[in-house]
Amino acid sequence: MKRAVWGIMGAALAVMLGTRGALAQCCGDCNGDGTVTVDEILTAVNHALTSCTDDHICPQRFPATGQTTTFGPGSDGDVRAGATLSYTDNGDGTITDNTTGRMWEKKDQSGGIHDWTNRYTWGMTSAPYTMDGTMVTAFLATLNAGAGFAGHTDWRIPNVKELQSIVNYEIPFPGPAVDGAFNTNCAGNCTVLTCSCTQPFTYWSSTTGLSNPSFAWYVNFIYGYVGNDTKDSESYARAVRGGL
Repeated sequence: MKRAVWGIMGAALAVMLGTRGALAQCCGDCNGDGTVTVDEILTAVNHALTSCTDDHICPQRFPATGQTTTFGPGSDGDVRAGATLSYTDNGDGTITDNTTGRMWEKKDQSGGIHDWTNRYTWGMTSAPYTMDGTMVTAFLATLNAGAGFAGHTDWRIPNVKELQSIVNYEIPFPGPAVDGAFNTNCAGNCTVLTCSCTQPFTYWSSTTGLSNPSFAWYVNFIYGYVGNDTKDSESYARAVRGGL
């Protein structure tokens, strides 16, 4: 039995030391930070014992919408397709999505770079429509400067599907339509170490509207809908890193 377990662990370790594609799918480097912890080794072994395929690439999990109220057979709240929304507060100003592996920046009311009232422009509204607005030059530049925020220098703006993945569609108007991990103790002069804040308004994604590239897509956290706006408009922004 011990030999079998060590054989499985060896296979898992081989995967973790192998291709980046395998690492990114939680057979090792689950949070995408380029290192493998003991907890991630245990996760890899668990996957190997349960759900890894023959080529050792674990299946990606698609997040559920969060809706649990049913509106009849076959409705979202009845079927509840996808992995249950699950998040871990890492205690360093970040939140890890346990389904996708993405690490999210928390927002606060400290008046600094993480303040939930900060709004940014996306970029150029004429050719070449580059994403070079203040969410890049002021927001991301600050997060990735020096040793980086929470020790990471690869923070980026999420694409529109990534951003929509943290919407919780069980939360009604006026929202914010997010899990409590993104909306806890938001008051006073709280910091990302003591609270988590989300505006019930629009947050930029990194995705451009190809029908008119002077527009970019956003996610509105009042209802959880997706829309677009001109790239010189100001919206909120939340950074992300890693993932599948």
